[in-house]
Amino acid sequence: MPDWSPGNYTRNPRNTTGYVLKRLCFLLLFVTACDVPPPNVVVILIDDLGWRDTGVYGSTFYQTPNIDRLAAEGTRFTQFYASSPVCSPTRASIMTGKHPARLQITNWIGGMANDQLLQAEYRHALPLEEITMGEIFQEAGYNTAFIGKWHLGTEGFRPEYQGFETVLASNDAGQPGSYFAPYTNVNFAASNVPNLETDPDSTYLTDRLTDLAIDVITSDREHPFFLVLSHYGVHTPIQAKPQDIQRFHTSDMRTDFKPELFGGATRTTQDHATYAAMIASIDESVGRILQVLEETGLQQHTIIVFTSDNGGLSTLSRDRRWAPTSNLPLRAGKGWLYEGGLRIPLIIRGLHDTPPTVDQPGTTDDLLPTIAALAGIENPAVVDGIDLFTEPVHERILYWHFPHYHGSANRPSGAVRSGRYKVIEWFENDATELYDLESDPGETADISQFEPGLTQDLLHRLETWQSAVDAQMPRPNPDYSDQPDDS
Repeated sequence: MPDWSPGNYTRNPRNTTGYVLKRLCFLLLFVTACDVPPPNVVVILIDDLGWRDTGVYGSTFYQTPNIDRLAAEGTRFTQFYASSPVCSPTRASIMTGKHPARLQITNWIGGMANDQLLQAEYRHALPLEEITMGEIFQEAGYNTAFIGKWHLGTEGFRPEYQGFETVLASNDAGQPGSYFAPYTNVNFAASNVPNLETDPDSTYLTDRLTDLAIDVITSDREHPFFLVLSHYGVHTPIQAKPQDIQRFHTSDMRTDFKPELFGGATRTTQDHATYAAMIASIDESVGRILQVLEETGLQQHTIIVFTSDNGGLSTLSRDRRWAPTSNLPLRAGKGWLYEGGLRIPLIIRGLHDTPPTVDQPGTTDDLLPTIAALAGIENPAVVDGIDLFTEPVHERILYWHFPHYHGSANRPSGAVRSGRYKVIEWFENDATELYDLESDPGETADISQFEPGLTQDLLHRLETWQSAVDAQMPRPNPDYSDQPDDS
């Protein structure tokens, strides 16, 4: 049994005796009316996992048999996108079903950089008035738990204030101090992972978070649970168990990079042994979750969602050539509005028959309404997303807004996709690019000069949407100069 004593977990401060009674009444009414217990839900959120970082999505280097099995037993989405190319905005969209631009959380929390433009202002925490996944399932009578990376605010805005009763190992940063116990970094205190201070030195964080998730699954069989297992992996620092690294060492490691815009460089091969070992640990975590659900008889009563928060880290400025993965044939990676920065894996194993694949484009805005619908729970929140299984939209228009600079070398930009076509607008100089994703998913050929009417139509749609959601825009930097400083 897990140790739920004070100091080892966090309880939601909103809990009251009245709330507990309300939850019991809800469950009694639900079971009496339906004679079917409500399903459990496990959301497995991976940090920085690229679209092609698993076997089922095309990697021949990374080994992910458990993730591949999950896809075979559920539905794999082939054109699923993060709502942002970086973590905090996407995580906000997952929690609320709203677009990051509407929430005004458009950068990773803590990120600040100016250049030719002053970056757009953004919120540094998810507002408490937003209705989250945790609150929706909590109000529906679920035990709610959040384990791992949050990155949506610090004191006063942590998961326990957003509907999660049990909160474990959530720090105040976007990465862990270390993947090995005690999971700390003396130079970056916000990255220290709490609640695990007594772990032996050799303990690996991905394994430990999985232990905590299993404790949640097995601790209370009387109530349904809603569990978010939010792994820090495979975010930097790139660290893995030595025995796993040895499995992936090869004598043919190439680390080729191809040039990208704005001084960026994109890794062209998947051959990083330590990164592959990190993915292997994530896959083992998925396997352990599947196993405990089978052993406890909960497999047929549990919805599993597996996804990421942005594209793989494959592109950095040319003087930082340590990006650990490649998203090719998709262009660029984390931090960019090209496909490599946005397209991510999504696998959902529900309780009923669903198609083996879904090709309709979707975004992380869609996860809350989709999961709530699968669980049979009414969603009281006003959202931008749709239920991916019951609301097909053949010509759905998707938008992205990233008015910030990023260490990947990307510049402030916006994008819109309508059908097969996608426009990217660069805010520094108003340049635009148009791509036909059906014939050119790698975005290698800008066809804007051949389709000026289509380009302008999509650009107009993007600008109209930006106005509708009150998207915050960058401003000219009065102190910027493109001349070298000779002082």
